[in-house]
Amino acid sequence: MLGILDPTIAAPRTHIDYTPRPRELRGLRIGLIENTKKNSEEVLRALGDTAARLHNMSVQVLVHKSQRAPLKDTTDFAIVGVGD
Repeated sequence: MLGILDPTIAAPRTHIDYTPRPRELRGLRIGLIENTKKNSEEVLRALGDTAARLHNMSVQVLVHKSQRAPLKDTTDFAIVGVGD
């Protein structure tokens, strides 16, 4: 059975264990996830190139929205991009 979401009542709070932020950016591995919109891949690649140049990071994975790729254990964080 499907429930109906009532936007007039407060949603139950759930605890989320966020990953701690890194102390520095140098040497981190970036995963890029593009959403297949126009220019999203170009924007993400430019952002990844800039991060690599400024902070000695490396782009490990470029994932297109319809793909599944292993990000766990191969990247330190991911950037999800939009285009248009």
